Order: sequence, then structure tokens, then C-alpha cells
Amino acid sequence: MVIIATTVFFICVIWVTIPYLWYPLWQIMFPGKPVDIVYPKVYPNISVIFAAYNEESIIAKKIHSIFNAKYPKDRIEVWVGSDLSDDGQDAIILELQKQYPQLHLHINSQRSGKSSTMNTLVEKCSGEIIIATDANILFDEHTLIELTAPILTANVAAVAGTLTYGNEKLKGTTARTERQYLTVENKIRQAESQKYGFCLGMEGGLYSMLKTAWKPIPQNTFMEDFFQTVQLIENGHHIFYNSKAFGYEDVSTSLKEEFNRKRRISIGNYQNLKRFRGLLLKKTAPFGFIFLCHKILRWTTPQAMIIGLIALVFTPFALHVLAGIGVLFLLELIVSKGPGPLIYFCTMNIAMIQGYIVYIKGVTSSVWQPTKRNQNES
Repeated sequence: MVIIATTVFFICVIWVTIPYLWYPLWQIMFPGKPVDIVYPKVYPNISVIFAAYNEESIIAKKIHSIFNAKYPKDRIEVWVGSDLSDDGQDAIILELQKQYPQLHLHINSQRSGKSSTMNTLVEKCSGEIIIATDANILFDEHTLIELTAPILTANVAAVAGTLTYGNEKLKGTTARTERQYLTVENKIRQAESQKYGFCLGMEGGLYSMLKTAWKPIPQNTFMEDFFQTVQLIENGHHIFYNSKAFGYEDVSTSLKEEFNRKRRISIGNYQNLKRFRGLLLKKTAPFGFIFLCHKILRWTTPQAMIIGLIALVFTPFALHVLAGIGVLFLLELIVSKGPGPLIYFCTMNIAMIQGYIVYIKGVTSSVWQPTKRNQNES
């Protein structure tokens, strides 16, 4: 019994450390050879699309950031899908249409969620290339060019952009930890793109793809960005990660808001795992291996932690390990003067477990509330 418990415990330790330690280290240490981008002289018509619900505080800045880009103005159209917003957002968009004739507003007849709204917008838009984004992601003047040029010159069907929280000092350990996580994740995606011709996966707030490569998102899907990522890979397309295609957003400083966001993400993760699990065998290398190490082991870390803790109870070193964990938590509280990265990690994995429970009960809707940004730590 002791041997079995010890073996299970160490398997779980390996399970947890691969996606959060060994796989990131491997990709960061061996990132592959960068691919130079060639900027064409002529750019095609593009359609910037995004779903928005009660984004009155940011919607004008978002739209201005799109049309202020160094991209031919007559080749940009914008479609905003309002999911029955009731905060004055739609009135702002209608007013901005006087300034930007290429700006279009679609209002859903009922709350439909992001995936359904994006499908509708793709049917309505006319650009050769789709720029998919979120209402709270602001562009700089080069974003549209950086999301378009690789598709035209690098033989790829899609481009993953780079979300950033900027260089300002972030308030609260939640915000700082989330930025550290995103920084590492961006480095992993860049290495994957340079070595394998795709990154796993594109950020839903900032990516582009050929309209002809778009596939309708299944009903009630969360994490539509990962669905598009894997369907592109499944169909033999390349995905280019562009570290110069910036999108700027305010990070949530509330642990509660991040908890809810991670729970939604978890639901989508399990939907996509079920949907694409067969590709693990069909495309074992490199996709299957990367899917396992980068995503699946991470998505199932909460289960590994639970199994590992149960197994630990039956090992002879249980008290030593538990005491060590307790000391780490105590030191974090003292040094950080509150919740730090370790507590954040555990909290987010609890959120993933809750998401898993929602998933196994059945997902009947993908409607959402926008994440609140720049709040007090809570």
C-alpha cells in the first residue's frame, strides 16, 4: 500500500510540474529560430469583429484605437455584436457611426453569448481577413498591420497577437501574478510557433485569420479561440505568433473576478478537450505531445492535486510534506502581506474544478458578464 501510494504521489507531482515548470522551461530555453515578417505594399480588406456586453466605459476608446491604426482606412470595416447591452454602450456606437461610416452595429434579439455573436458577425462581414478581438482590448497604431502581414507573406492562415498589461506598476498580487503568467505564456506560444508552425493557442482577445479558414463555433462554446486554433491545426493550417501585434488591456485586480474568469475558461477547456481528443492519436507529433504537455496536463492539474493529496496521506513522509507546504503558505503571507502566487495558483485550480463540475452537469448557455477591471483586491 505504501509503495503504491508513494508511486501515485510522485506521478501526480510530475503531472503538475510538467505544464507549469518543465514544459515552459524547455520552450523558453530552446525557442527556435525567429521568422522575419515581410510587409506588403498592398493590404486587403479586413473585418474587425467583436462581441460586447455593457462595455460603455471602454467602447469608444476601443473603436477609436481601431480606426487610428496605420492601415488603409478604406479597407477597414468594424462589426460590433451587442448582446442586448443596457448600459448606454449601443448609443455610443451609433453616435460614432457618424464619424466612422465603416462601423456597423448588430444587436442580438436575445442574450446569445460570445460564440453565437461571433458566428453572426462573420456571416455579415465582408473582409478577406477577420480580426477577432474583445471590447476591452485596445490596439496601437501597428496592431492591424502586424495581424495581417504574416497571413499575406508567411504562408499562414492565422496570426496570434500578444496581449499585454503594459509596464506600469500593477496594484495587488492578483494583477502582478496574472501578468507574470501571461508573460511566460506568450514566450511559450512564440517558441511553439517558431518550431512547429503553430502555437497552442490564440488569445480570444486578439487574433486574425482568413475568412475562408473560419469554422462556425459550436453552440454554447466557451473558449472559442481555442476551438478555432485546433480546427485550423486539424485542417493543416499554420498559425503564426506575432510578438509585435499588441493588444492592451486592464488586468483584474480582484481575486474574485479572476476566479470567475478562470471558471469560465475551465468550462471551455473541457468542451474542447472532448471535441478534439481524437487528434491526440491522429496528430501525435508534434501536436499531440504539445497538446498534452501544454494544455491537457494543465487543465487536469486540480484532479492531479486531489489524487496526490489523497495518496500522500498513505505515505511515510506525509507529515513532512504537509508541514513544508504549510511553511510555504505562511512565508508567502508574511512576504506578500496577503495572498501571493501560491495562494493564487491554488485558488485558480479550485476555480477550474468548479468549471469542471459545471461542464459535467451540462452547459446550456455561454452568455457572460464582462470581467471588472482595476478594482480593489478582494
